[in-house]
Amino acid sequence: MDERRRAERLPVRIPIELKNGTGITRDISGLGVYFAAAFPFESGQEIDFVLRVPGSINVHCSGRVVRSDFDRESMSYGVAVTIDGYDGDGGELGDAPEAEIVLRELQKHHGG
Repeated sequence: MDERRRAERLPVRIPIELKNGTGITRDISGLGVYFAAAFPFESGQEIDFVLRVPGSINVHCSGRVVRSDFDRESMSYGVAVTIDGYDGDGGELGDAPEAEIVLRELQKHHGG
């Protein structure tokens, strides 16, 4: 694992809702998320987003863009974002294992 990482990345693919549209996560940790989107972001940009776990909860997050790179193969932008704060919508976890993973990792690094 890269020494710069302070949290394990887990391969979780869920929809992410952004101000300008939507994307899909590629991996998530308690400190950040990496997702693919059809549009670029500026490094250092503060953003709010919602992790939408299908059939389960929505997690509202705020963070900062670490990097945004165009991927020619997928014709999309790969965006790395810190998660500086979050708030669940109080919905039911249901049977979605992704919901448990997301919440466990966020709680591990942010409390809650």
